[in-house]
Amino acid sequence: MLSIHFFFRGMDSIISANMENAAEDYLSGIKEGKANPGNVDNYTVTQTWEAQTEQIKTYFKEPKRFGELHKQRKQAEPGKRPYLMYFLIKLRVEGQTYFVSRAFTRADASPLVGQNARQSRQLIISLSMGITLLLALVTWLLMKRLSQPVSKLTKWTHELRPETLKQSPPDFAYPELNEMAELIKGSLSSVNESMEREQKFLRFTSHELRTPISVIRNNVELMHKIQQKQSSALPDKQQEIFERIERASLTMQNLCETLLWLNRDETDSLVKQHFRLDELIDNLVDELRYLLKSKPVTIQVETQECELHESSVAARIIIGNLIRNAFQHTWNGHVSIQQHGAQISIRNHSTQADKGNSSEDQGFGLGLQLTEQLCRKLQWQYQNQVNSDGHTVTLSIIPAHSAERE
Repeated sequence: MLSIHFFFRGMDSIISANMENAAEDYLSGIKEGKANPGNVDNYTVTQTWEAQTEQIKTYFKEPKRFGELHKQRKQAEPGKRPYLMYFLIKLRVEGQTYFVSRAFTRADASPLVGQNARQSRQLIISLSMGITLLLALVTWLLMKRLSQPVSKLTKWTHELRPETLKQSPPDFAYPELNEMAELIKGSLSSVNESMEREQKFLRFTSHELRTPISVIRNNVELMHKIQQKQSSALPDKQQEIFERIERASLTMQNLCETLLWLNRDETDSLVKQHFRLDELIDNLVDELRYLLKSKPVTIQVETQECELHESSVAARIIIGNLIRNAFQHTWNGHVSIQQHGAQISIRNHSTQADKGNSSEDQGFGLGLQLTEQLCRKLQWQYQNQVNSDGHTVTLSIIPAHSAERE
C-alpha cells in the first residue's frame, strides 16, 4: 500500500511538472505573438478562472492555493475504472496567475504508460513479496533463537531428580529464564526436603513407636495370662480401662503398620504368596469383633472359598482397615460383609449418628483415607459410596491392568 501511494504521488508530480511547462510555453507564445496560445500540448492555459472550459468549471471550484494539483475522475459505472480524468492547477509564472487544466482519456495514454505501469506494478509486487519473505525469515530465526532456551529449560525441568537438585542450573542465555530455573529448583528443593523429613519421621516411627506399642501389647497379653492363671477378674471399672488400653494399642499398631506400608517406595518388592481370602476375612472379623462390644449391632458375613496369589500382608492391612472402620463407626444397626471371588463389599447401616467425641473414637475417617491411598498405590480397584445411613465400600484385589487384560 505504501509503494502504491508513492507511485501515484510520482505520477502526480510528473503531471504537475508538465502543466507548469505548459504555462511557461503559454507565456512564451504570448510573447511570440501566437494566435492561439491558450491550448498548449492539449493543456488549456488561461489567466482567469472564467476563461476555463465549462467542463472544468463544472467539476472544480476555483482553486485558492498555488501549486496544488486537483483531480476528478468520471466513471461509466460505480466500481469500474474511470474513462475520463480531469486535472487542474493554479500557478504563478513571472508574477502572473495562470490556470492550467487537462482532460485525459484512455485513448490519450501512450502505450508506454501502460507498459511502465505494469512494470512498476510487477516491481512493487516483487519487492513486497521479497520484503514479506525476509520478514518471515527474520521472525522465524528470532522465534527459533528465543525458543531454544525455553526448550532447554523445559528439558532440564523434566530431567530434574532429587539427586540433581544440588547441582547449579545451566545457563539459559536470558536472565529471566535463569531466574525461573532458580525458582523451579528452589521450589522442588523445598518439596524434596519436606518429603525427606516425612520419610525420616516414618523411618523413626518404625523404630521409636513400634517399641512402646510392642511393650503395651506384651503387657496386655501378660495381664490376660495372669487373669487366666489366677482365675480372677478385675473390677468392672478396671476391666473397662484395661479393655480400652487393649483396643487403643491394637489401633495404634495397625495405624503404624499402615503408614509404614504407605511410605514404601517400591510395591513390586511386596512378597506375594497364596492365601485364602475367605479365611482372612473370617479371622479379621473375629479379631475386630471387640469394637462392637456393648453395641446393638448385628453382623452378616457371606464368604466363598477363594485362593489368591497376592500380598497377604497388604490385603490384611487394607481389609482390616475397612472392617475396623465399619465396626468402629456403627453404633446401632447392621454391618454386612460379602465376598465373591476377589471382590469384597462392606456396608454399614447405622441408625445413630457417629459419636466422634466418645471415648471409643480412634480417628474417624482415617481408615478410609489410608485405604484409598494404599489401593491407589497397589492399583487395586476401590470404591467408596456414601449413603444416608452409612458407607458402602467395594474392594477388588486385582490390579486394574490385570482386570483389563481379563
